[in-house]
Amino acid sequence: MKNILTLIFSFYIASCQGLPNTVKMTPIKNTPLFPKKISVAEKYKNLINENLFLNVPAGYSVKVFYTGRLNKARFLTWGPDSVLYVANKTSGEILALPDRNRDGVADTVIVAASGFYKSHDIKFYNGAMYVAEERKIVKCVDNNGDGIYETKTIFIDNIASGSQQPGGGHDTRTIVFNPQTKKMYLSIGSYNNVARETFRAIIEEYNDDGTGRRTFATGIRNAVGMTLRNGKLWANNNGSDWQGDNVPPEWIDVVRDDGFYGHPFAYANGFYFNFAVPQYTLLLPITSAESLKIKSMHQPAALIQAHSAPMQIISSNKNVPTQFQNGIFTVLRGSWNRTYATGFKVIYLDLDNENDTTANYVSDFITGFLTDSVGKVSWGRPVGLELDQRGTFYLTSDDITEAIFSISPTTYTYRSENIEKTNSTFELSQNYPNPFNPNTIINYQLPISSKVILKVYDVLGKEIANLVNEEKSAGAHNVSFNSKGLVGGIYFYSLKAGNENIIKSMLLLK
Repeated sequence: MKNILTLIFSFYIASCQGLPNTVKMTPIKNTPLFPKKISVAEKYKNLINENLFLNVPAGYSVKVFYTGRLNKARFLTWGPDSVLYVANKTSGEILALPDRNRDGVADTVIVAASGFYKSHDIKFYNGAMYVAEERKIVKCVDNNGDGIYETKTIFIDNIASGSQQPGGGHDTRTIVFNPQTKKMYLSIGSYNNVARETFRAIIEEYNDDGTGRRTFATGIRNAVGMTLRNGKLWANNNGSDWQGDNVPPEWIDVVRDDGFYGHPFAYANGFYFNFAVPQYTLLLPITSAESLKIKSMHQPAALIQAHSAPMQIISSNKNVPTQFQNGIFTVLRGSWNRTYATGFKVIYLDLDNENDTTANYVSDFITGFLTDSVGKVSWGRPVGLELDQRGTFYLTSDDITEAIFSISPTTYTYRSENIEKTNSTFELSQNYPNPFNPNTIINYQLPISSKVILKVYDVLGKEIANLVNEEKSAGAHNVSFNSKGLVGGIYFYSLKAGNENIIKSMLLLK
């Protein structure tokens, strides 16, 4: 009887959408990676194994950026103060990790906010910090500029109201703000492995004031990672279990308004699951409306190894090596129900440009956490990922080794330009301030009258000050820059005059 049922299910599936070889996986490119011993600062030597290695592309070094207070460290983000923040899920804290001298090691740890339940994601928007919990989004405000977000109000409450709550298989929530459209997006993972669900396995859209809730996309089992890329919402998905080692492949794609992405019936471009598997048998019969949704599915931007468990996803920038500049990076936390373990790494999806939505290939970028795929042995599970304007990556690891690592290029250029340009007919210099003087004088010499734009940036490329934006006569000029409120360290000042542009480093002594 069992064989007859299997045959019937197989015939049903084949009649719906063709043969299994229609699933098109993204090509894999082998990028050479080299083992680098992780450098451990003196203050962390008693907190972490000093004999750990990660495999990275040529020209990168690896350091322990921070360890000590982490308790299931999840997603990372940059604050408006150019400080790295991490969501500490189990302790319910948001930690700020300043690195004032930009040496790849956090100077200290600051509890920016606390008292959350399963804090997973953080976003800064319009002067406030938003923290994603399992059942609500909390808006936090720093009233006095001291770096502590003491005022907390409920921004979104009763997430997935009406469904099985709380808990289930997926309790993490991810948010993305789109400042151009003034919208916010919230991913809500499924409660079960596979089941029909109304209020979960979706991405919701809100106005950026918390109103206007609506379902934006469905059939998304668990989009842990989401990001905004050239105005488009991108996400990755953690696929379902018990369909074998290689089904379903994880997808990474643009999330389209009213799009359907397969869960719990199908995957890839509309390939049905094997309904002979007990949990999946309960989904039969498939309704005509559900069949129409499945027919609307298309080839995702990328399909990668099943059970890889994609986590945080980010776009690249122009200060990483050329071959990694146009695409997307995502963390793969790693499998649990696969014969041979997979994931436990960071991968790169190559795209032609910011508008491209079909990956040319996928390649490993950071590996080494998984030391034995047969025995499923690893020394950490990566989750959060961020990138600064120097081309340095920051990567969280949890479960076994609670740490954040900085993976830095040995050389870097600021915005793809040389930091010091000396072949100009214009002159630009700084009079360094005394240690306790917040004012610094920037001098510049113009051989001819020109439109002058003089700005100050931090090391992440964020504009700090617009000092001059007007026509200036030939001759010597100077402008005072008040650095009150900035931490001491390296900044950059850029002079554009005529057809020339000079960028120089600035040292602020505090």
